[in-house]
Amino acid sequence: MASEPDENQSADQELNALRETLAARERELAVKDGGDIQGLRTKVRASVALGILGLALYAAHFGSWQTFAEAFAAGILVTGAAALVGILLGFLFGIPRTVVDEGGAPQARTAAAAGRVDGVVAVYSPNTNLEQISDWLSKILVGVGLTQLNDIPSALVRFSVWLGSGMPQHPEAGKFALGAIAYASVFGFLYGYIWTRVVLSPMFRRADEHLRKAMVRLAIAERSASKAIADAAVAERSATETFERAQAKAEQVLLQAKQRAERLEDAMKRMLDRLYDPPERMGYADAIRIAEEYIAREGEPDNFLFWLRYAAAQGQRAAREPRVYEEAKRCALEAARKVLSQSQEMGRYWLSLLWHPEHPQRTPGEDDLEVFFDEPEFKALIGDEPYIPVK
Repeated sequence: MASEPDENQSADQELNALRETLAARERELAVKDGGDIQGLRTKVRASVALGILGLALYAAHFGSWQTFAEAFAAGILVTGAAALVGILLGFLFGIPRTVVDEGGAPQARTAAAAGRVDGVVAVYSPNTNLEQISDWLSKILVGVGLTQLNDIPSALVRFSVWLGSGMPQHPEAGKFALGAIAYASVFGFLYGYIWTRVVLSPMFRRADEHLRKAMVRLAIAERSASKAIADAAVAERSATETFERAQAKAEQVLLQAKQRAERLEDAMKRMLDRLYDPPERMGYADAIRIAEEYIAREGEPDNFLFWLRYAAAQGQRAAREPRVYEEAKRCALEAARKVLSQSQEMGRYWLSLLWHPEHPQRTPGEDDLEVFFDEPEFKALIGDEPYIPVK
């Protein structure tokens, strides 16, 4: 497993080196192609100049400027038309062919018409109508030429006579016109064929390559967009599910808190009712039992009134059962500390009210903790003087 990153890094380095080599080779070929095209242009200019010079020399031997102009103009028109026909034929014969794979799907010559990226395929099929027309015309011209091979010489003679009739009267006018046509048409054919192969084919290749790259980028963008949409949908669904779970959990927690608060309120109400029972009924014992059962079931509550009533029940127990006085005092003292820890001001007020015999706001029956008045622990906890909170 540790060698996998090294192998991937080595493969990336080899791939980058190969790309640099290919790029350098493309630059070399581009320079070479530029030189070839420049040489072709030079040869074309030289051939055109040579043809024009020949026309000028032929027209000059007539002697007069009028005849020179007629012969030169006719020669330019004839050779120009022949050159255009030759260029068209050379173009038709030189059109690059689109390769067709075994499955019958057209592909670019450089296989640049298709791009594949991570399972995403961008397919481009170039229009081949012009190639088909070129193929048909090439076969037709060759076929007609072969079938009419015996009639070609006589047809050329008639054609030269017809061309010669349009030039100044001269016995050699037809022959000159035929030679000019042959020169211009062959030159035009070669120029059209070479130009198509050297200039037009690379243009097609570059266009196909640019289109392939554009379609690959489009395919990557579409895949990225689809992935982003899918990820967003998954994230939205996950967020919705998380929110629903959190909402359900919050509702459950709120319900549990409400139920616990209701149970605490019920326990405190029953404890208060038992504290006001007549002494002979020993309601304090029921209040202590209710409190201890609640603590065992729910844990210690954070409510100072709960501990105040528990301390009051222990005070009644200490007053009515002297044999358990120490245990009741310990439990009442511990409960009193919890009262003060949860409500310092109101807790001290209620403890002082139930404990101090001279508290000015005491009403009859509110003396549950007075049995511990002489205990120093309670004096240290509650204070010697009756406590009344400042309003």
